[in-house]
Amino acid sequence: MFIGRETELESLTEHYQSDQFECAIIYGRRRIGKTELISHFSKDRPSIFYTATQENAESNLIRMSNALNFFENSENHSGPVYQNFDQLLDRVAELSKKKRIIFVIDEYPYLAESYPGFSSLLQAHIDQQFKNTKLFLILCGSSMSFMEKQVLGYQSPLYGRRTLQLKLEPFSFNETQQMLPNVDKADAFALHAISGGIPQYLSYFANKRSVKEAIIDCFLKKDGRLFEEPNNLLKQELRELANYNSIISAIANGASRLNDIAMTTKIPATSIKSYLDNLSELEIIQRKVPITEINKRSKKAIYQINDGMFRFWYRFVPARLTLIERGMTDIAWNGIESNLNHFLGPAFEKLAQDYLWNHYDVERTPFTNLGNWWGADKRTREQVELDILGFSSDNPMFGVFGECKWRNEPISKDILEKLIFNSNLFNYPKKYYYLFSKVGFTDECQKLAKEIDCKLITFKEM
Repeated sequence: MFIGRETELESLTEHYQSDQFECAIIYGRRRIGKTELISHFSKDRPSIFYTATQENAESNLIRMSNALNFFENSENHSGPVYQNFDQLLDRVAELSKKKRIIFVIDEYPYLAESYPGFSSLLQAHIDQQFKNTKLFLILCGSSMSFMEKQVLGYQSPLYGRRTLQLKLEPFSFNETQQMLPNVDKADAFALHAISGGIPQYLSYFANKRSVKEAIIDCFLKKDGRLFEEPNNLLKQELRELANYNSIISAIANGASRLNDIAMTTKIPATSIKSYLDNLSELEIIQRKVPITEINKRSKKAIYQINDGMFRFWYRFVPARLTLIERGMTDIAWNGIESNLNHFLGPAFEKLAQDYLWNHYDVERTPFTNLGNWWGADKRTREQVELDILGFSSDNPMFGVFGECKWRNEPISKDILEKLIFNSNLFNYPKKYYYLFSKVGFTDECQKLAKEIDCKLITFKEM
């Protein structure tokens, strides 16, 4: 059963129906569901589907020839091995002159690396032949830096040739719930945060009876499907794995500023920036500044792990490797269980922010910017963090303030009082308050919320 990706399918279908040459670039991190999307879209439509391999150009030419032969004669796979890619692309152009054909090159970076001239060759065919055909060309890749720089980038021979660009993002929580229809909502949220919303990881959890079983089977066993996953992904993209592992581990365990990460890892601050940039490019980590910062180069910047699976793995697995090696999975789980609510906190903040965006018209809360904020309180000389701060770039009269608590007890009055106190750091004449809770609110909190018109929202309502 295919789930999600409605917007992407609509875009692909719309371009397919143009009945003229189209070139779609589809990319995103590994396991995000690119091939599944393309397979679903191309099902029952005339398609040449080729997946490039990390082999030399000759091997890729042979395999692509076989894919083309299969398209022309699915009952008899035999056919010519083209002498070169130029001849093969000529044949594709000939076949698509009067017939709508989808031509997919999956893992395109592998092909371009095995034959560096392929992008230029493809450009020439697009300009001279394909543009007058009914070909729907799809180039797909998992190496986001390659796809963005060497396919979509200004310096690429293919720059300006694409007619559709799709970057696949992780599933939303709603889509995760569709993938896990038999899982309790709170457990589905935990699995959503742990997987980062990556469809393939969610498929591993689909038949598990509980969060505990999912974590133990996938992370805490040597043969678990996600036990080696971070290292496997890093090996495909990076060198110097020891340094990258140290950096991700440092961030997962609390180091967030550049100098703190450098001190924790013993990597010189002058060198660590390039490592952080590479991890950011892969979207494993992200560099964040307070939502009010206009200068994105602000010294207030922090680094966080952006990928849910990486964040979970580096937070909990390395410290339990000895227990895992000895098969003591229940003991390993106990230490995770007691810290799981705290781990899920940032994901709950993101869910709350998404809720406000999704209910923008309903709530009529005037903001154009929404996110986290942190900074110094000159009144107390302490650092303050706001889970949610929203404001309008066009109207400085309004501010939105929110606090999110993913814990097993109701939010008390003092949490709301602290939010009000912290909101006074900002001079918005009109302030809107929101509290988001896993389970609910105390009577005292509800009374104060009514007095100041603070919206109280439980996870059940989200």
